[in-house]
Amino acid sequence: MKNKILTYLALIPLIILALTPPMDFQLDCTVNSTFWLWMVFLSGFFAFLFLYQKVSVWLRLLVLWSFISCFLSRAPYMSFTMMWSVIVCAYYYLLCTKIENWEPVKKVIQAIIFFIVLLMVMQLLGKDTLLNFNQKTPLVIGTIGNKMILSSFVCILAPFLIFNPLNWVILLIISFITWSSGAVLSIFAGLGILAWIKFKKWRLVFLTIAIVLPICYAISTRDIATFQSSAGRRLVWIETAQLSLKNPLGYGIGTYKILYPVLCSRTVTKQAPGREWNTAHNTYLQMTFETGFIGIFLFLGWMITLIRNVLKNKNHIQLAGFAIIATNALIHFPDRMVQSAFIILMFLAFCSQGEKDGFNDQTANC
Repeated sequence: MKNKILTYLALIPLIILALTPPMDFQLDCTVNSTFWLWMVFLSGFFAFLFLYQKVSVWLRLLVLWSFISCFLSRAPYMSFTMMWSVIVCAYYYLLCTKIENWEPVKKVIQAIIFFIVLLMVMQLLGKDTLLNFNQKTPLVIGTIGNKMILSSFVCILAPFLIFNPLNWVILLIISFITWSSGAVLSIFAGLGILAWIKFKKWRLVFLTIAIVLPICYAISTRDIATFQSSAGRRLVWIETAQLSLKNPLGYGIGTYKILYPVLCSRTVTKQAPGREWNTAHNTYLQMTFETGFIGIFLFLGWMITLIRNVLKNKNHIQLAGFAIIATNALIHFPDRMVQSAFIILMFLAFCSQGEKDGFNDQTANC
């Protein structure tokens, strides 16, 4: 009974965020107000308290470093404010690690994808009187925005859907309909992992398909040409990496949106006028930019422990789901989407089941 309550408690905010419609959202704060300072103090306290929770030591240190890095931030007030969301996510992950029965989670995610499919059908038929008001060319795809954002969101839902083989068909169809090379690459990464494990005699064949088909698709949609052009992500990734090297301790959590346009060499903005890069379209590069090399080292350490745990448990479906999210994070920004954040954390908690916390008993019990 207690476990059921915890599961439903974790699912309520996940559903609310996953069904957040397209909207402008801004976290405002009055700098140096008593309330703001009080929330910062609480964030610091809960960051230290998180050290004593039974989760990976890499994650505990990452949360603490995120708070410490706020003092080193180039925009400290923004970083201290964003730290509130880091604490919420950390303890939400902790709550999800207590879940034992994951069937309700799978059913919720299945219901969400069915709802998205219904909306997409109505939108493709020009019958959407809910979000697009009968426009033949929909402005909103699915529930949350443009094709790239929707395809990324679907990839985040995927790890809880691929337990049912029929859902692979839905995921592939949505990936192709949205014309998203990133989604196609992500889904085929998961399929490739699964095929590599299950069909040992045909490994090279499936591996070739998993690599060649997404590349051909990206060429046909001209996404590769766009990526390499002055308006594409290649220059942004290079610029982000160079800026990270200049400040190895990071610029502060949540600062990429305001600092990158100011700190970059302007090569990108001059060659692609009018285009704003609020995210790096690469989770790992943006995390390095914001939390420095210490932050990305702790994050990757946490990811490696989760992968080792999945391999130890020989859960091939989990491994395929992990590959989908990890690949999508290379080219999109799922961690910066409010709809995706809790789903990612819940899946990572799913992958941590049976994992040892990695902290010695004496420290954990002090």
